[in-house]
Amino acid sequence: MAGSRRQQIVEAARSILSEDPQSTLAVRTVAARAGIGASTLRHYFPTQQSLHEAIFAAALEDTPSEMRIHDTSTPARTRLRECLVQLLPPQQPISGAAADRILTALSTSFGSSSTDEARNAWGAYTLRTLDAIVGWLRVLAHQGVITDVDLRRRARFLLTVVEGIALTRIIPVTRPTSAEEEAILDDALSVVFRDTPA
Repeated sequence: MAGSRRQQIVEAARSILSEDPQSTLAVRTVAARAGIGASTLRHYFPTQQSLHEAIFAAALEDTPSEMRIHDTSTPARTRLRECLVQLLPPQQPISGAAADRILTALSTSFGSSSTDEARNAWGAYTLRTLDAIVGWLRVLAHQGVITDVDLRRRARFLLTVVEGIALTRIIPVTRPTSAEEEAILDDALSVVFRDTPA
């Protein structure tokens, strides 16, 4: 029962964030969405950070969608691009509570107070994402669109590019424009669609 109640709270919080990424996830708001009392929420998540960490871990458990990767009526580059873009955070500038949550999550995984659990969750997510990209590339290779050579290396390259774009969307520094992001992704796709990987 405890596990399902925790999941209920996390899903309620994620639902609120999907509607309003700037939400502060006030205890009463999340509790009301989950259909429980605020004291019950605090029993499972004594601090806001513990709730944010659980939301972050749940997000890392999501498996990327195959989207239209099998649809040969759509150009292969378009299909692969769509699959990669789903891995990126929202394009609009992230600020306030949303930025704080993301930076807290990154600090939880990699900062001085990081936990083995958080690092393992991030590592598992990275491997799942890498495997998903390899799978997308394998589909394209089976369709004869790309060569079936070094798929994991090419997947790692694409993941590195996507993670770089994602980081520029999250960290409050000078961000590339949408056109610049698209050009970067196009450059990466050009490497993948060469007959011989660079």
